[in-house]
Amino acid sequence: MNDSAGTSFRGFRPPPPRQSRSVRSRPPQREGVDYETVFVRKGRGTTLSILFLTLLLLVAVWATMRAVQWGREQLDPPGEQGAAINLTLPPGISTKGISDLLEEYGVVPDARAYEWYVRLKGAPLFQAGDYSFHTNSAVWEVLDVLKDGPRYVEQTQRIRVTIPEGLTVRQIINEIDRNEEMPFSGAEFEDEMRMQHVVSNYAPSPSAMPTGAIEPYEGLLFPDTYYLGPDSTPEELLTQMVTRFDQILTKLGYAASPQTVGLTPYQTVVLASLIEREARIGSERAKISRVIHNRLAADWYLGIDASIVYITGDNELTVSDLQMESPFNTRLSKGLPPTPIAAPGEASLEAAMGPISGQWMYYVLADAEGRHNFSVSSEEFERDKAKCQERGLC
Repeated sequence: MNDSAGTSFRGFRPPPPRQSRSVRSRPPQREGVDYETVFVRKGRGTTLSILFLTLLLLVAVWATMRAVQWGREQLDPPGEQGAAINLTLPPGISTKGISDLLEEYGVVPDARAYEWYVRLKGAPLFQAGDYSFHTNSAVWEVLDVLKDGPRYVEQTQRIRVTIPEGLTVRQIINEIDRNEEMPFSGAEFEDEMRMQHVVSNYAPSPSAMPTGAIEPYEGLLFPDTYYLGPDSTPEELLTQMVTRFDQILTKLGYAASPQTVGLTPYQTVVLASLIEREARIGSERAKISRVIHNRLAADWYLGIDASIVYITGDNELTVSDLQMESPFNTRLSKGLPPTPIAAPGEASLEAAMGPISGQWMYYVLADAEGRHNFSVSSEEFERDKAKCQERGLC
C-alpha cells in the first residue's frame, strides 16, 4: 500500500548552515603591556605656531640689522663733515676724557662708540695741545687728526679768550681789544663780521635781518672760553663762536621750538637774551621765561626796560628814553625786539625753551641781590612795586 497515494507533502529542506561571527584579528600583545593608539592631527594651531616663530625670526633679524646700522652711524655718522672746531687736549687726559670732550662739541656722535673703537683698534700716541677737528666726523678721521699732532703744542704760547654771558657785540669787541695777547684787534674782528662769511643755522642771514635790526651778529656769538694761537685770525674766532652757538642750540632742541614754545628758533634766542639781562638769580630764569611767554600769549606789552638800555647804552633811563619810538622799546612796541639784546648763555637759552608752569604776568625786584617777586594780578604787582620803591630798588 502506497501511503503517499493521494497525499501531498511539503518538501523538506535542511536549515542553512549556521554562520560564524567574524572576529577581527588583533595584533599580538605582549603579556602585561597595554597599547593605546594616539591620533596626531595637523591643524590650525600648528600653522599659527610656525607663523609666530617665523615672525620672531624676522623681528630678530630686523633688530640685528638696525643695531648694526646704528653702530656704524656712531662710528661714521651720515653726511659730510661739519665746521672746523679747535679743542685743547691737556696733558694726561684719558681716553674717556677725550671721548666725552669730542661728543660734547659734536665731533663724534657717541663717546662710548669712540671708546670701544679705540680699545679694539688702539689709539695713536698724541701730544697735548690744540687740535683742529671737524664736527660730524668718523672715529678714524678723529684718530688721523690725533696722529698728525697738535696745531699748537701745549708748551708754546696759547691765548685764552673768555667772553662772559650777557655782553653785546660791541662789548665783545671791547673785550678783544682789552686782551693784550690777541693777534688781532677788535676792529679787525668787526671787519670780519661785516664780510658775513660765517652764518648761524638758527638765524636769518646778515642780509635778511628783521626790520629795525642794528647788529646782525647780536646774540649769536656764544659766551665761552676760546683758545687761539699766535697766528690765529679773526675768522677763526668768529667761526668758533658761531659754531659753538649752533651746537648748544642743537643740543637744546631749538629746531623744534615752533612746536615746543610757538616761536621760531631765532625768536626764542631773542627771548633768551631778555632772560639773560633780567635774571640775576639762576633759579628764576625759567620763571621769568614764563612771564614773558604769558605776556606774548596775552598780546601784552613786555615792558622790559633792558631792551631800551640796549639802545641807550645807559642803565639810568630817563622819561624821554621810556617814550622813545623804537621796536626795542617794549613799553610801546608789542612783541619781542627784532634781535637779541645780548649774548645769552646756555642756562638762559634752556630757560627760553623750558618755561616753568605758572600764571604769573608780572615781576619786580624784591631785594638788592636780584631776587624778584612774581605776581598774577595787577593788584599784587602794585603792592610788590610799592615795596620795591620803599627799598630804593625801583
